[in-house]
Amino acid sequence: MMRACMALLIMISVLGGTAAAAEPIRLRADAWCPYNCEPVADKPGYMVEIMQEIFADESGLDYQLLPWTRAVEEARAGRIDAVAGATIADADGLVFGQESIGLTTNVMIVRRGDQWRYTDANSLEGKRLAAVLDYSYGKVLDDYIKAHAGDTSRLELAAGEDVTDQNLKKLLAGRVDVVIEDMNVAEFALVAEGIDGLVEMQAIDGGTPLYIAFAPGNNGTARAARLDTGIKSLRKSGKLSRILARYGLGDWAPVMANAR
Repeated sequence: MMRACMALLIMISVLGGTAAAAEPIRLRADAWCPYNCEPVADKPGYMVEIMQEIFADESGLDYQLLPWTRAVEEARAGRIDAVAGATIADADGLVFGQESIGLTTNVMIVRRGDQWRYTDANSLEGKRLAAVLDYSYGKVLDDYIKAHAGDTSRLELAAGEDVTDQNLKKLLAGRVDVVIEDMNVAEFALVAEGIDGLVEMQAIDGGTPLYIAFAPGNNGTARAARLDTGIKSLRKSGKLSRILARYGLGDWAPVMANAR
């Protein structure tokens, strides 16, 4: 009888462990095409496709949209497993691997014909800037946003979903003067809406690495290491280039190498 009970307990333990291991990785972020897009779309974002490829034989992927601030909070609390499109500055406390999964270059966007150009934070004097709540844009602009938070004559911060569209609509309606956004995201949104001819963009930095950041528990360290290995493998096989080509993009690694 004792042996039978022990055998049953072992079986339950094994099955329970198998079920836990089979749970998909819960990946969250707000929509930020072409990095991560609508979950049900034919093109859910190249970061999502990379995650699907690398973790397909382990547990699969549960990808859903969630406002950025909440997504990071949920990951820190261990209620989800990872966030997409994080910089080290805007996802403090999460687990990062060695391999980046993209490069974000900030641009300032103005209405076509506007002669204003960004030089430093002082050049924003007299301008209404639209940004996204809790995004990081580098120390200079992060400090500017922190200093003027709550001053709607200088700054409007979008939150929730479709933050890029929110800010571009404010720009074209004249509610703000300047939008700061990632170059790839801005170009994707402008072309999708057919309004790329109505604005001008100015790149203001050389780019910051992007990552999938994992929750500190939930096998985060092991999964970050597996993602590192997987990205290298996809790059070597040529599959990474094929995924990126679906979004009109090239590998970010050469750009980062040239910037060093």
